[in-house]
Amino acid sequence: MSRLNVLTEINLLMNQKCKGCKTHYELSKLHGSNFSKIDNHCNKKCGVGKQIQELGKQLTK
Repeated sequence: MSRLNVLTEINLLMNQKCKGCKTHYELSKLHGSNFSKIDNHCNKKCGVGKQIQELGKQLTK
């Protein structure tokens, strides 16, 4: 998959699945600007976040 395709796929996932995520919103309210707590949830517990991480790995190749 080309770099442009990977970036497009990540963008689509974030716009369709992450935008308006209630869990992300609740974590933001709870932890304020502590993004490490929010990122921890998104990267390790959320299926969409894991998908985005895997796509991101293709960008570093």
